[in-house]
Amino acid sequence: MIKKTLATMMLVSTVAISSMSFAASLEDNMKTLGKNYKAFNQTNNAAEANKALDNMRAAATDAKKVKLKGRGDAKAPTSTQLYDQLIAQIDKTQAVVKAGHLDHAKMEGKKIAEIRDQGHKIYH
Repeated sequence: MIKKTLATMMLVSTVAISSMSFAASLEDNMKTLGKNYKAFNQTNNAAEANKALDNMRAAATDAKKVKLKGRGDAKAPTSTQLYDQLIAQIDKTQAVVKAGHLDHAKMEGKKIAEIRDQGHKIYH
């Protein structure tokens, strides 16, 4: 009985510790966004496009946890606002893909790059 309890406690501890290390770094999230944006633009398959957009959304959501400091422009959007815009645009693009309009979704997806570029000007 004690061995089972001890084994269970060790398993729970291991899972808890390993789950803390799942959060990706900001750099990893940016690489994931870039890689999946490229995959989205290169595919002609709606399922692959949706997968790339899902991966982008997950990376943007994780990256949003990091608060960035801009270059001092008070009018510039915060990093949180830019991530919110990015996530909303990913969702909008994905809705177009799910509606069966992949070509139109790719045009809509160009706005993702515009948001990325805006963020890089402020925070890079």
